[in-house]
Amino acid sequence: MFWYNRWALTGRLVKDPGEVRYLPSGEEQLEFTIAHSRPTGGKSTPPQVAFVDVVTRGRQAVACAKSLRKGSPVLVDGESWQMSYQTAGTITSKKRIILRARIVLFLNLAVDIPPADEPGGVEIPE
Repeated sequence: MFWYNRWALTGRLVKDPGEVRYLPSGEEQLEFTIAHSRPTGGKSTPPQVAFVDVVTRGRQAVACAKSLRKGSPVLVDGESWQMSYQTAGTITSKKRIILRARIVLFLNLAVDIPPADEPGGVEIPE
């Protein structure tokens, strides 16, 4: 049977990412939430917003913890994953879907390049 599970979303961090946690294997893990908005087509209707929980691991988790802050724009590529959990005092389990990131691109790292006639400027070929 064919199995394909891939998501690519852009959005902004809802809050500062938490601390990097270490798994029993020693691997780093970081969780954060992004707000992904989709325009609805009309000026009178607000965009639809989905809040997506993201988990990243390894060196990427450390880089995200150092570089990302609330409001940082990112592109996340990964796969969906379902987690089950129980809250205190309940018998039934709840489920949530998270995005396990393979790639996190920081979209706010664009640098203003000075024109070629200014010190440190770069000539951009046409």
